[in-house]
Amino acid sequence: MRIAVNTRLLISGKLDGIGWFSHEVLRRLARDCPEHEFLFIFDRAFDNEFLYEENVWAKVLFPQARHPLLYRMYFEYSVPKALKQWRADLFFSPDGFLSTRTTIPQIPVIHDINFEHRPEDLPKSYANYYRDYFPRFAKKAKRILTVSEYSANDIAETYKIDRGLIHVAHNGYNESYRPLAPEDISKSRDLYAKGKPYFIFVGNFSFRKNVHGIVSAYDKYRSSGGEHKLLLVGNPLWRYAEMDEALSQSPFAEDIVFKGHLSIDELTKAMGGATALLFPSYFEGFGIPIIESFAAGIPVICSNLTALPEVAGEAALYCSPDDHDQMAAHMRSIEMESSLRESLIEAGKNQLQKFSWDQTANKVKQTLFHV
Repeated sequence: MRIAVNTRLLISGKLDGIGWFSHEVLRRLARDCPEHEFLFIFDRAFDNEFLYEENVWAKVLFPQARHPLLYRMYFEYSVPKALKQWRADLFFSPDGFLSTRTTIPQIPVIHDINFEHRPEDLPKSYANYYRDYFPRFAKKAKRILTVSEYSANDIAETYKIDRGLIHVAHNGYNESYRPLAPEDISKSRDLYAKGKPYFIFVGNFSFRKNVHGIVSAYDKYRSSGGEHKLLLVGNPLWRYAEMDEALSQSPFAEDIVFKGHLSIDELTKAMGGATALLFPSYFEGFGIPIIESFAAGIPVICSNLTALPEVAGEAALYCSPDDHDQMAAHMRSIEMESSLRESLIEAGKNQLQKFSWDQTANKVKQTLFHV
């Protein structure tokens, strides 16, 4: 079987959530399915590290698809032409984008459809594109993969898709994450927080991730006597005035540390050295940092919306994204109550057993080949 794959988010040194999904799943598929050929389709020069096995080929298409106008050119013209030239039997798209101009069977991974419920969180041109094309992609798809039962039900209900055509392959986590020894925790505190304990957020800086809410809750936590610093790991996704305003008004802004994008080696140290993860998103199709925190042996405070309770189970403290008082109270409780920290860490170990990239890849393989 000749399988063409949309790999435009395989960018060396810059893998994000969907990029990690693509990397972890595709390297396992190439390794475990030597009888099949894979054509990886990139929109820019690629690193040979992503040519995992001898059954993987690669092609760069024009233009770089990083804007709605370019999405249309890329997926509606360049991709179908390449599929025809390569005589592909199937087009697999880990980021959910398909082409409406090909008759070749297609299977997307639609991680979530946050743009249908919260279009105001995105620039208008992106929201309009997603809301125009993703319903078409969902109806065009032979089958659909997604990463949570929440997203599967949401896609089925919103787009009126037969739920039986939607398959769930939960995300996994990088096994580099691990609990740190006390001396390594001290090193992380020295490296990231001038020797102080700290809470951590990992993700892009956007309204949906509620970084402004984290800053507001942190102010309340500090005002109640809390002494931790706050480490924010990530980069802005869009212009985010609410975060800028929250930071400008924070009396504790000097104790809020920004580290930008971190490599996996750096991130495992930053995560393992933290007291807890803060992840109070308004909308998530999964939330990989939650299970990474479980693997790192630290507690989680997250919102009670969308897929997060499915992923975190009984191993997190929950709050409404806008309940900054409750979020601050949870931070204070984790700081002060060692028994609470220990119970959450143990619950996280148990919840973690439900997730791995091997399980994800097996589910994808079953769906692609309809085993």
